[in-house]
Amino acid sequence: MAVHSRILDSASWNLEERRDTVKLLIIGVFAVTSLIFTIYLVVSRDQAFSVSVYPLIPHLYLIPLILLALWYPKRGLQITILLIAAILLLTTFMFLEGIILNPFIALLNAGMDIAIFVALALYAKDRTLVESFLRGFFEHSGMGESFEEAIEHPSTKAKIKFEGAFDDVINALHSEDEEIREEAARALGELGDRRAVNPLIAILSDDNRYVRREAAKSLGKIGDEKAIPALITALKDEDRYGREGAAEGLGEMGEKAYPSLIHAMKDDDWHVRMGASIALRIIGNKDALKVLIPAMNDENRFVRREVIKSLGRIGDHSVIDTLISALKDSDRSVRLRAVSALSKCNDKRVIEPLIGALNDEDSGVRLRVIRALEEIDDPRAIEALNSSYGDGAS
Repeated sequence: MAVHSRILDSASWNLEERRDTVKLLIIGVFAVTSLIFTIYLVVSRDQAFSVSVYPLIPHLYLIPLILLALWYPKRGLQITILLIAAILLLTTFMFLEGIILNPFIALLNAGMDIAIFVALALYAKDRTLVESFLRGFFEHSGMGESFEEAIEHPSTKAKIKFEGAFDDVINALHSEDEEIREEAARALGELGDRRAVNPLIAILSDDNRYVRREAAKSLGKIGDEKAIPALITALKDEDRYGREGAAEGLGEMGEKAYPSLIHAMKDDDWHVRMGASIALRIIGNKDALKVLIPAMNDENRFVRREVIKSLGRIGDHSVIDTLISALKDSDRSVRLRAVSALSKCNDKRVIEPLIGALNDEDSGVRLRVIRALEEIDDPRAIEALNSSYGDGAS
């Protein structure tokens, strides 16, 4: 059975290789033909003939480019940029050769082709999702409501019409194309349908990090509490993008996730503690300070980095002593963030500690301190800066 499977896989691979060879051969023939025609046009030096047939040239080059976009849709944006650059370069080259052509007019002549090309590339990339998004746009765009109201509260009639598109997007989660899976995961978050929770939880283990990130963020947007344990687990993702998505998803959950995040700040895995501190920062509940302040003693520097950012974002005057202590942290990034947070406290207690940080061993920290002191209108800060400038001059 295993041998049979390998034979099938080998045959499939060979067939795919032959198909790619044929595709590249077709693209190459069109590209070479276009180039030969262009060279002939330049060599002929027939101004009248060149001006009359030039509008056809961008269209001629579009054939291999559109084929590339249709057969290799992941490169659609790059090919579009290449197309525009090629038209301008070609026109400029012909201008230098004595054929008077207006580059701007030439680009306008090809404008419709560029638009068609982009539309085809997007459509080829994911026909199902493009159709779904277009359908969703029109079906959510009114029913007697304003556009903003339709987005916030789509009418029941619109939701019923959107059922088919929802199934299409769910099916797209299982596409072999990772970009399609990513877009599908993102779309489900926009739809906000709770039926998507289990499928999204399932792809939190997808092979692609961007898919995992979008799935986590969409779960946060949907806001179903049963996704919280899965998102907490996703904070352990081996990839930074996956962890960030999980943290953002939990933050989107708001107060629903708050108790679980408080508990997660004591997790044995530093990834979970770090992600929990990010999510708590997004939620912005000041009650979280009771676990964030002690977390500045965490053994992991990455946890402390996120905690100090959270303290700076949601903290009040009660965190100033903690921020001052962070100026002595062994990690330069923590010290940098502490300086930034202290500079926004608008409290006279921060001036002397910041002046002391002018002697920090790291030049980046010292520069950040100088900038912070420059924004403080206090004689002590001005004197310290003048002294610092004097030391630098000497």
